[in-house]
Amino acid sequence: MRNNWHSIREYEALRAVITSGTTNGAARLLGISQPSVSRAVSQLEARLDVVLFERRGGRLRPTAEALRLNAQLDRLFDAISLINGADPDDPGTHPLRLAAPPSLSDLVGSCMASFMKLHPSQPMSLETCTSNGLVSRLVDDAVDLGFTHADLTHSAMELIPFQESEAVCVMPRGHPLAVHDVITPDLLDGQNFISILRRHIVRSRLDRLFSEAGVAPKRVAEVATGLSAVTLARAGSGVTVICPFPVLRADDPTLTIRPFLPRFVYRTSFAVSTVRPLTKTARAFMRHVKMSIRSDPAWHGIVTERSTRPVVEERA
Repeated sequence: MRNNWHSIREYEALRAVITSGTTNGAARLLGISQPSVSRAVSQLEARLDVVLFERRGGRLRPTAEALRLNAQLDRLFDAISLINGADPDDPGTHPLRLAAPPSLSDLVGSCMASFMKLHPSQPMSLETCTSNGLVSRLVDDAVDLGFTHADLTHSAMELIPFQESEAVCVMPRGHPLAVHDVITPDLLDGQNFISILRRHIVRSRLDRLFSEAGVAPKRVAEVATGLSAVTLARAGSGVTVICPFPVLRADDPTLTIRPFLPRFVYRTSFAVSTVRPLTKTARAFMRHVKMSIRSDPAWHGIVTERSTRPVVEERA
């Protein structure tokens, strides 16, 4: 039979396990022992007569019932914060923690600067990490909001696209290929070519295109980011095919940029947790990023109007 009494410690344990994914991690967050966390969760499950977690791959995955209960607890813990003298809606009490790959860090940093002018009391942080690192940072509750070009999949993370971009070919000014309005795989046969590393999905897509066309660009360098590829192209090392957003600016006088066909699309997305609700500040920053991109044509004026464009769908 269901009991009607409530235990704050049980609810704290629930939230901590959802956040960390393990009872050991929850124990560290709460400053108590791992058996105490396990006991609190077991007592809560028994009291509510529901299963709150399933064990998969060494981690505890919250069930739908656990996530619904966690969402309902927001008001309770906000009330406790008020009793303890902290306003949960005061931006100064909750730093906004962001993470992005190097290719997006300039964009995110620029948006942070303009956001802080509008909200001077809002503390913020930005760390640079790989796409795989972004997943782990979200799962571990080390960041509130991430940014990525990659099509990542993880049950604890959701991608919300906010920009679509078509691949472009980048070369130094005065390069012989600049006489062409559009670059196709056959034009790159034998050309010095700067590739993205094999671990990136775009590399496999390009390799497949070149193979199907029967061409073999001369690979002179492999790099981890589009930013590095552009640096080498600017120095005359070769040409590259990359996502133009937001690495390339429309007013760069050192480069020639041409559309690449056959076209393929990159999606730039917000990465958010599926086990923790977005904070009001995170939602506000997402809206600010989209408005900043739309108001600055230099972010999306590369080559043609079709090269980069905002995603119309509003999710934040």
